[in-house]
Amino acid sequence: MKARTWLTAAVVAASLAPGVARAAGVEGRFSIAFQAGTQSEIAGDLIRGAQGTLVGKPFTIESKRYRDVYAPDLRLQGLLGYGVGEKAEIIARATYYKADGADLEVGTFDGVPLNAYFSERSTGSDRGAYEEVGFEVALRYYIAAAGRLKSYVAPVLGARFLSEVLVTYSASEAGSSVQNVPFTEKSTVAVFGLDIGFTFDLGDHFFVGLDSGLRYQTAPSPFEPYAGLAGVNDSEGKWSAPVAAAVGVRF
Repeated sequence: MKARTWLTAAVVAASLAPGVARAAGVEGRFSIAFQAGTQSEIAGDLIRGAQGTLVGKPFTIESKRYRDVYAPDLRLQGLLGYGVGEKAEIIARATYYKADGADLEVGTFDGVPLNAYFSERSTGSDRGAYEEVGFEVALRYYIAAAGRLKSYVAPVLGARFLSEVLVTYSASEAGSSVQNVPFTEKSTVAVFGLDIGFTFDLGDHFFVGLDSGLRYQTAPSPFEPYAGLAGVNDSEGKWSAPVAAAVGVRF
């Protein structure tokens, strides 16, 4: 949340700076920009509720959302755009995002609390983290493109390449644990959504901006390492809300 507040304040401050040159449109011009921000997980279950037996003992696992396991972290993006019309620009964007996991109680094992450990602090490895490399294509429609302040909406379509995720389950009161359980495989998932935002020209070439929006990402492929845990890692697709500040150049 602090990162999001800082990014918003920085862009607003830059937007209020006096201009030194005339504004220019986007048609026939290239844009290159670097974006940094974060994202919030909105909806979707990472862990699915299940009941069964493991090593001959009963267990119960409750559903947990992505937002229960992964807090907002730093998102980095780079984009290339080209103005195909007076108010239209095609955007190609590369993305990177990584968020360390949390440790949380997820149910019971043989009548005692059962915990799931995704964090690097507890497992000694970052393989419980959520990590993605992605590529998106968007078509920005500028509500007003001739002035210094250019606001837009943009449908987005792309793909994300996810790293595998491991988890450790532990019922310390029962003296039992299962370490580094494969949870989800390396996966390629589709993503689509909508951006809303603005850019503000600092002159003929340089600009700053801010965008946010919604993303829906299809579900990753689950591992099925133990018959007793089948279904627990049958994660849903997820909804998220990214927000990123931008600095760029048009030419």
